[in-house]
Amino acid sequence: MKKQFDINKLPNDGYIIFPLSMSRLSNTQNAEECYKTIEYFERKISSIGIDGIFLYTNGLYYNNNEPALEVRKRTNGQMLAHKNAIMKLILKDKKYVPQAMHFLPWDYIILNSPDYQNFIQKLNELKDRDKEFYKLLKEGLGNREENEANISFLIEEIVVSHIVRQRLIEFPKTLVKQDNFRLIIYPGPYFKADLYQWKKKILPQKENKNPYYASHYDISKKILYNFDDLD
Repeated sequence: MKKQFDINKLPNDGYIIFPLSMSRLSNTQNAEECYKTIEYFERKISSIGIDGIFLYTNGLYYNNNEPALEVRKRTNGQMLAHKNAIMKLILKDKKYVPQAMHFLPWDYIILNSPDYQNFIQKLNELKDRDKEFYKLLKEGLGNREENEANISFLIEEIVVSHIVRQRLIEFPKTLVKQDNFRLIIYPGPYFKADLYQWKKKILPQKENKNPYYASHYDISKKILYNFDDLD
């Protein structure tokens, strides 16, 4: 395995993408931490041409036993409060273009990707026949309960990340023109199950101009993990 490093310089014209866990919106992914991350990457760009995508993984919370209306009220409130707090910081400092910050729900990917259902089917079939993949899925649950709903959502996360990295979905554009790169940023490690499906080439891997086509950036350690370099 090659040693993994931080990014010295970002390419021009692309996206930094924040998959946001609802349980982290009040701590490691709160508005202040997201803003610090934006500031951190500001030092790594040479020209203006980057948009931010904030992708809220709110769908997971419909997998519990609470009434759907109560879950919807709470998650909507969390997302709106988080977005408003980020925009307040951006408008206060006046360093960044507010319109270049895009706030999207998880279902945006599901509804706009023609590959989503096919990819979900491929990983479900892998889960049913491959004990190692299923073991890695369970490991990826962390402290979440091992049940069908949570396993299914983890598969969704892997599929969505793959769709984003492979540029199989269009994002809103403000400063972005050519969509030359997409960097997924998260305060934690990559899913080993995602690395496994990548190595096995379960989901289609197409050549594209995104240099981070097989990467995960752990902002907590400031390390870029390239799946091609991992065992």
